[in-house]
Amino acid sequence: MLRELFDRGEESRIIDEMLDSALSGQGTSSLVEGIIGTGKTMLLRWAEERARQRGMLVLSATASPTERRFSMGVVDQLFNCLETAGSLPGPPVKINFHQRTPKDPEYAQFTDLFTTLSRVAQHKPILLTVDCVQCVDSDSLSWLGFLMRRIDNIPVVLLASQRRGEPAGDQHLLVEFMNSVRPDRHLRLHDLSPSAASHLIDSLRGCSRDPSDDLIADSGGNPYLLTQQVLTAPAPAPAPSCALTDHDGPSDGSADLSDDLTIRLRAVKDRVLCLLRRLDGNGLRVAHAASLVGETAVNAKLVAELCSLTVAEAAQSLGQLTECGILHPTTRTFRHPVLARLLYLDVPIAQRAALHRRTALHLHQDDAAPGDITPHLLRASPLEQPWMAPMLLDAAEGLLPRGAHAAVEHVDTVVRHGAPDHLASRIADLRVRALMELDLPASADAQYSLVNLTADPLEVADRSARLADTLLRLDQPDQARSVLDRAHKQVRDHGQVRDHDEGAAARLRRRLDHVRLHEGAHTGGLANLERLEVVLLHRTATGQTAAAVRRICRAFLAPPRAPYGSPSWYHALLALLWAGGFDEAQQYIDAEARLAVAEGTVARVAEAHAVRSLVLLHRGALADAGDNARQALTALGRISADRHHTGALARSVLIDVAVERDQLTEVGDLLDVELPTGQATGRETEQSAGQATGWWHLHLAHSTARALGQLGQVQRALALVTHCERELDRRRIDNPAILPWRSTKALLHAGLGNLPEARRLAQQEVDRARRWAAPFAWGRALLALASVSASGDALGPARGAMELLDSEEAPLLFAHALYAAGQAHQRGGTTARARELLHRANEVGISLGADALVDQVQRTLRDAGGRPGPRKTSTRSLLTPTECQVAELAAGGMSNRDIARMLRVSLRNVESHLTHCYRKLRIGGRRELSRFFQAEEPEEKAPGRAVPHGLVLDPRQPQSV
Repeated sequence: MLRELFDRGEESRIIDEMLDSALSGQGTSSLVEGIIGTGKTMLLRWAEERARQRGMLVLSATASPTERRFSMGVVDQLFNCLETAGSLPGPPVKINFHQRTPKDPEYAQFTDLFTTLSRVAQHKPILLTVDCVQCVDSDSLSWLGFLMRRIDNIPVVLLASQRRGEPAGDQHLLVEFMNSVRPDRHLRLHDLSPSAASHLIDSLRGCSRDPSDDLIADSGGNPYLLTQQVLTAPAPAPAPSCALTDHDGPSDGSADLSDDLTIRLRAVKDRVLCLLRRLDGNGLRVAHAASLVGETAVNAKLVAELCSLTVAEAAQSLGQLTECGILHPTTRTFRHPVLARLLYLDVPIAQRAALHRRTALHLHQDDAAPGDITPHLLRASPLEQPWMAPMLLDAAEGLLPRGAHAAVEHVDTVVRHGAPDHLASRIADLRVRALMELDLPASADAQYSLVNLTADPLEVADRSARLADTLLRLDQPDQARSVLDRAHKQVRDHGQVRDHDEGAAARLRRRLDHVRLHEGAHTGGLANLERLEVVLLHRTATGQTAAAVRRICRAFLAPPRAPYGSPSWYHALLALLWAGGFDEAQQYIDAEARLAVAEGTVARVAEAHAVRSLVLLHRGALADAGDNARQALTALGRISADRHHTGALARSVLIDVAVERDQLTEVGDLLDVELPTGQATGRETEQSAGQATGWWHLHLAHSTARALGQLGQVQRALALVTHCERELDRRRIDNPAILPWRSTKALLHAGLGNLPEARRLAQQEVDRARRWAAPFAWGRALLALASVSASGDALGPARGAMELLDSEEAPLLFAHALYAAGQAHQRGGTTARARELLHRANEVGISLGADALVDQVQRTLRDAGGRPGPRKTSTRSLLTPTECQVAELAAGGMSNRDIARMLRVSLRNVESHLTHCYRKLRIGGRRELSRFFQAEEPEEKAPGRAVPHGLVLDPRQPQSV
């Protein structure tokens, strides 16, 4: 069976042509050249199998450095194959090499060998293969050259291989041999292309189990290295490209790397070491030094210093390493990073540390970039120079916030080698900043120690403010207030009060007020905040005129009176959202999300995504809201803070999205929360009872209550809503736009059959929402009132909600209003109008992905004598067949003109179809079409009921208590 060749199509074609030529009576020769591991021997064996399949006689020999001293050793191997070959005409072939002069074979002897070969070839064409021709003894190489000059006249193919860069026994004879090969028969093998390397990995594994990109990059596409790595490790872990680029790994982790790599690839290592020892006396030492220097600074001067050589000697050895394929010819980096790893690990650990130190000193003297020096400082020993520790700390600071793991490694290296006392404060500060990106609770403990390391009032103020922010993110307002009080007292009592000390004290007082807000203090007592912010908070909390609040928010946010992402900025943004400025709120939060991502701080990114998910939920963009909430939770999970602060908001949004999409069974773990209500919904802890509830935890409690009511657990839901009621009353918040607990509680009471209490609560919310006058809050309250009203009284509130709500700004609530009005008309007997409204509610619900609403609408529509239609069951089915075809082509990247040309319609016709698609799918342009036009597996959904955002369930349907 022929071996499979990868990425060797041209070479195999040429060899086939040579074999065909021999079968027709004309001989030829070829040389296969390549660096170590490119598959030269494999190609020769493949050629032998091809020749045997065609009925040719195969004579093969393999040269080696250990047999180079035996005269005619390779010729002996070839003719031994001839002697043992069966089915040859005439007497057995017997060649006597022992009567010849070993150092100077006579011409007659060469002629006899050629004649014998020619006689055999006349009966059966011959393929001669010679592997490692650079190791052939001089006499055999002379005879091979003799044969090549006469091979055209006999049916013989000579195929030899040469490992590039390896010294030959007789360089002059080898050059003469190579010059005898036709240029088009000189086959130069290279490493495999990425696609061919991937196919090789799949064939070795039997199937592709893991992505092979890292494996291919590590081996450089070398067939031998790829094969060895796959065969010795069924699921190889991605390895860094070089020992000096693995900044995220432990600086002293060479032992475990050696256990894994050098044991698995021992055969590879031994083969490479043998090659390096054959180059010259310095080849191995220079290769070790090059593996240690890394990718950016391999030069003859540095290598000469590390190896105690002259620059000329180092340059010569580097040239030999390049010629044999170890180093890249232009960049002088390792062609195959795994070889760099093996050679690096071959250097003893103690010697490694000393060489890294010498390398760092050399690069520093040459004014190299700090980025080239710090990788060596991480592994050097000792760090006795005064510039070494500060350089590592500078590098750590540059890595923050995204490279927190690497920054910790830099700091730990400085500490391990004994940091000077004057760097202690900076080291502690860097460790805190790194921990804030890795483990927020652990960073709080470290920040307590950091605050006590300085007596400077400015540093005390800054560090205390940062600690207070961290404690607030961990829902510890009492501790945050204590920290700020202590810092304010320390700054105020400072002996020499200066202007910047007064500024620091003012900043601390403002932060104290924000902590009081977090705890729920009344806005009237916040004397240290800007007056505009105090007015904004008071009006929003008491629900006094949304239009006035929107004007204040615009004045506050553009240009911002507080930095993006600060507590004051978020207060204004949320007030704008609750006042109904959805579009403006999204523009601001989108800008903050971009700034947060650019800064890279995990806590800020998470907070921006969580609040953006809330904004998107208000706009009815359920899919985007869920995506942003999950991003926030993922980011917070990386710093062990997903159960705190904005993690609660993200969970709240995910629950609300699940309610609307009828996916409550998929978010059961989100309902397993711990709240200080006395009746936790899940794993209750005694420590939680009696504690104050953070602001976003109130949103989580409210969303959990909605979900529990949907699941029929009304009593538990009522306990949560009652807790929200008490907490909002303590905070003196009476605005139904912020948290519509009255609507939720009304529907829960209706589910228990207590309709008078339900109507009283719903009417209270309507009255307060009317005073606030934000359409979405007013419409939401009217929907709640319609849900708990008698059949004859539900039409008025439902129609009022439908008139108030904007189908573009709040499409989800508008769809619920259409459903409520359609249901009221159906119960009132005006079925034609009911069907019209329900059809519109069905289309809007489908476009938003509100599956629970769609299911409920379609049931009511059937009760009203209508039907959704065979197409109106999915998002894509909202479109006509032509609209669907045009949208699918546009989602695939085709321009409008190309679509028109393909469908043979006018450009204006295509634009009209796309406009209808955007309107029906409620999207802003063709870039969003890909969300709807992808291959999707159909899912069977369980029947469920939908509730409007802020509402719970329909009291007319039976509930389990």
